[in-house]
Amino acid sequence: MIETDRCILRCFEEKDLDSFTMYRNNEEWMKYQGFKNLTKEEYRKALLVPLNMESGIQLAVALKATDNLLGDLYLIKNEKTITIGYTINPLYSRKGYISEVLKGLLPKLKTDYFDCKIIAMTEKENIASKNLLLKLGFVYDGWIDEWQEEVYVYSK
Repeated sequence: MIETDRCILRCFEEKDLDSFTMYRNNEEWMKYQGFKNLTKEEYRKALLVPLNMESGIQLAVALKATDNLLGDLYLIKNEKTITIGYTINPLYSRKGYISEVLKGLLPKLKTDYFDCKIIAMTEKENIASKNLLLKLGFVYDGWIDEWQEEVYVYSK
């Protein structure tokens, strides 16, 4: 789907499920995330499905050299808005992998969905995620009480 210097953004495969289950069920690491604390079978049913942007797609972020799962990326298109979310396995955090993948993906989304606004949401306390969004060219756009999250809009 997308290749960067070190990473591949691709569909999930059966071989990814153990790693995905391990980091998604890490309570401390996943404190700012939804879609967690499920069984491997529940993740299998959610991840190994045909892709559909309108119902949401979860993509694997893998290391290009080994194809090992590093993390994941979520995309959903709702009318004229594309919402993105991302998670990295704590074993691979702070190495720039998600930043690298998003730098490759965001321009493609802008080209393919030129009439859509690209947004990301994060909790106020998730400083690392907010800093990443700002570094990538997102700007703060407000607060959603219903979800208790800040909204950032891609501005490039």
